[in-house]
Amino acid sequence: MTSEETSAIIMECNESQNPQDAVLSKVKIGDDGTNLPKLILNYFEPSGSHPDPAKGTSSTYSPQLNKLFANIHKDVKIGFETDFAPAQKSYIRCTQRFELEEYQNEVVKRCPNHSEPNLFNGNHILTVDSTRSPRNVIYTNDSDGRPVVCIQYLDQAEHCRGEEFIIRFKFHCLSSCSSRRKMCLLFEVVHDNGDVMCSHTMPVLISTCPGRDRFRHEKKAMMEVIDADVEEDKDGDDDPIGDDDGVFLVEIDDPRAKELLRLFMAGLELNDFKKLD
Repeated sequence: MTSEETSAIIMECNESQNPQDAVLSKVKIGDDGTNLPKLILNYFEPSGSHPDPAKGTSSTYSPQLNKLFANIHKDVKIGFETDFAPAQKSYIRCTQRFELEEYQNEVVKRCPNHSEPNLFNGNHILTVDSTRSPRNVIYTNDSDGRPVVCIQYLDQAEHCRGEEFIIRFKFHCLSSCSSRRKMCLLFEVVHDNGDVMCSHTMPVLISTCPGRDRFRHEKKAMMEVIDADVEEDKDGDDDPIGDDDGVFLVEIDDPRAKELLRLFMAGLELNDFKKLD
């Protein structure tokens, strides 16, 4: 999914009287404007985060990269809704996979250091906090042996309206435990007969400092886009506009690159401000 398919951040009031459930905002993901049946995710930004975006957050979502950055063993709050009425006995199926095609046939499960063989879900990287939800949660394996989590709709009203329901997930293994292979989450709305009605895939990185990793990944993506623009200018007829000091003016037309550049410059300004202190 491109950044254009990701809507803006929507300010939302606290849905609960519990201070631990407070949220600053939510990001709507997956509404691409087409008429096809779609599963829309609402990622809730955690409250009480550190002022520095690179520190002190349990999870964060990058609209520029369409990527979730999550801390191990910390709650990640995601809402699910559809733009259609799901059939009765439908459920959300969550599967963790490797993102690159060459590794997609391999099973993603906990490494030996994080595995808990005495638990029924001890090999599942992704688990659901069932203590905060009355929903029926089933841990199983698919036909290829991949650990999956199935979350049933709560009642008939949700089937009729396709309304949002919220689940708190936790990750129990680091991305670095899998040779740093890129991972993704596959969310599917599945009928009881096994038919998949719609789905959404979200890249995810699990680490101990998700805010820092988001900043680094966005910076890297921005530099790659800028380098590509520079190479394109070198191959063109027009030379970049520059002066004798080696300062060049590079035109950037890609809106995604402009946003990444803005975030990078904001990070540099924050870093310079800290040095002055």
